[in-house]
Amino acid sequence: MKKWGWKLNRTVVLLAVAAGLVLPTAGLAQNQQEENPLLQRWVGTHKTRPLFLDFYSDTMLVVNDVRVTSFYTTPDSIVVVGDTSFAVHYRFALDRLLLRTEEGNVITMSHQGPLARPLWGRWLGQPSRMSGQRIELRLFGTGTAWWRQIPGGEVTEGEWDRFSRIITFTWLPDSTVWTGLYDPMANQLVFEETIPESGVTVLHRFYRRPSY
Repeated sequence: MKKWGWKLNRTVVLLAVAAGLVLPTAGLAQNQQEENPLLQRWVGTHKTRPLFLDFYSDTMLVVNDVRVTSFYTTPDSIVVVGDTSFAVHYRFALDRLLLRTEEGNVITMSHQGPLARPLWGRWLGQPSRMSGQRIELRLFGTGTAWWRQIPGGEVTEGEWDRFSRIITFTWLPDSTVWTGLYDPMANQLVFEETIPESGVTVLHRFYRRPSY
């Protein structure tokens, strides 16, 4: 059996993968996705550094990347192509995901619940009482954030903090506070109010840059 190499590399694209392998499109079909034990958040260590594989149906995040990657699976292989690209064999044992690297080492990864998924990235939604307006919210792993109304709104910067499902934003310079509830299963942030007279605002996370 051919051994595939672990390529945690920001520029490598695995062009050779398609040469001898027929892979299912973007993971599995919908009913198969629900049964696929890979489609979870996995945590481990690779070369003394934290390793996160965060699968979302047909896309995934790797390590602490903000940009999404594409992935494909077979019954014993994972192929990831994007900013971080690699191809490895995998198997499950005692509720652990085992990945074999090109050196022959095995990375043991544990499942982590959806509530543990990082929040940083781009969120978009529409205030319920403001037709035609949307809000774009951007969270960073440093604890900072910004938001703006689209189209045409100015950026307001601030900070965010998290206590389990409750997310608190403090916006500068007037220390305006937003308090939202994170729904990890729906992957959305829900606010009773954001800007004045907004009404309930639901923001959904977008992994690819919107087309506006």
